[in-house]
Amino acid sequence: MRYHPLLALFASLAVTLPAVAADWPAGGKADFIKECVASSKATHGEDAAKDYCECAADKVSDEFSEAEMEELHSKTGITPQMQQRLVSASSSCLSELNQE
Repeated sequence: MRYHPLLALFASLAVTLPAVAADWPAGGKADFIKECVASSKATHGEDAAKDYCECAADKVSDEFSEAEMEELHSKTGITPQMQQRLVSASSSCLSELNQE
């Protein structure tokens, strides 16, 4: 199964990210995963979407600093460089899922 449409979904969900890096606020990570799964399960199945979204949430919290997470969460949008980093972070999750 190909997960390329999930990359576009993940990039569009960037505005739902909390304003902290490694430590998500109470319920923040769960909310992100829930929204991600709800947006992608029809195309990829709930189990695959959940695996991808959990991985992507972990990768994003590892990749971005607190200040960058605040920028991602802002209403002004993100730079093309940050967009590329989001895609890169989530791409590693796609690679892991495709190997299963």
